[in-house]
Amino acid sequence: MRKNYKVCPRCKSKEELQNPKCRGCGLVFDRLKNVSNKAGKKAIRKKEYNKILYTTDLPKDVSRVRLLLLCLFLGWSGAHFAKVGRYKWFVFDMVAFFFALLYANVIVFFPISRETLDASYIGLILQLLSFPFAISVIVWIGSIVQILTKKFKVPVAIDEEYFVSENSDEIEPEIADEILKDVELSHKEEKAKLAQKNSKNGVKRKIFCPNCGKYVKLNKGESVCPECDEPLR
Repeated sequence: MRKNYKVCPRCKSKEELQNPKCRGCGLVFDRLKNVSNKAGKKAIRKKEYNKILYTTDLPKDVSRVRLLLLCLFLGWSGAHFAKVGRYKWFVFDMVAFFFALLYANVIVFFPISRETLDASYIGLILQLLSFPFAISVIVWIGSIVQILTKKFKVPVAIDEEYFVSENSDEIEPEIADEILKDVELSHKEEKAKLAQKNSKNGVKRKIFCPNCGKYVKLNKGESVCPECDEPLR
């Protein structure tokens, strides 16, 4: 059965198919056509986190099949995380793999009796060495499941070079600059979720205003942004 709604990749709210932008966080859906993982990795390296959006909708430069194969055969090393630019998880997997190698070398080349392990701290140290790798294996399996179920998140950002080249004959340079500025895909997933949660509980609710780009607190029944006096949903 075909869905009669679409899900915002930023705040996960359900929107009608004809809505041009998300009413919860202000994301303009058509602008997602101009995002790429390459631009997302570039923004991460430059620490321009306000331009990054983590989305389960894979961009044009990421193949789900290749990502799955990379995860299946090299996922223990975090290669799939390095491929898409999730460098923190990649570093964690590499450190965990190093500890696993160290653990294996101690077991193979320095055999220790059970009595010695129980009577010293060596057994505890070996367990601590294997613990990060155990977490890495769990993350590895979880990544495979997420890729298969289309829930694996990839960092993306507006590919400015692609956007300007594709639209240079259609729009004025000033408008292009304004759109690029407006489309900074902010990393606001957690804030948006918190805003939705607050809107359901308590007297005051925190909601994102797409007009002024700020989170504002509203009393129950209020529907006007106190910052820009524009109506909200």
